[in-house]
Amino acid sequence: MAAVPLVEDNSLRTTDSGFEVLVRLPWYRSLPLSSIENIRLSLDGQPVEPASLRFGVNERQFKLSELGELIEEYWFVQDSAHLIALQPGKIASGESHNVEVELTLRFPYIPIGPGKFLTNSNTLTVTQVAR
Repeated sequence: MAAVPLVEDNSLRTTDSGFEVLVRLPWYRSLPLSSIENIRLSLDGQPVEPASLRFGVNERQFKLSELGELIEEYWFVQDSAHLIALQPGKIASGESHNVEVELTLRFPYIPIGPGKFLTNSNTLTVTQVAR
């Protein structure tokens, strides 16, 4: 069985508010959004400011600062999440860009010590042409 890539192929696209890329959950089971310890996005080696990022699942969007409280909102393993950058005009359709996503997850059902849980960090850099 092939591993699911962190960044979905051919998913970079321009939007009225900036751009987005689709991210896949690199785990075998669904997790609450509160399990996201860290998520970072860079475009062509330049980090996107966390305050301008939104995380979209289940037809809703959340600020990264809200994720830690979302214990009842799930990222389902079969669904792609939208990582949205609120940077209008940053990219144009047809342009090629290097996209890097770093995602750190905490698994709340795998304790590794008192008050500590297993975490896993994944990073992927891909080159995609914006649609």
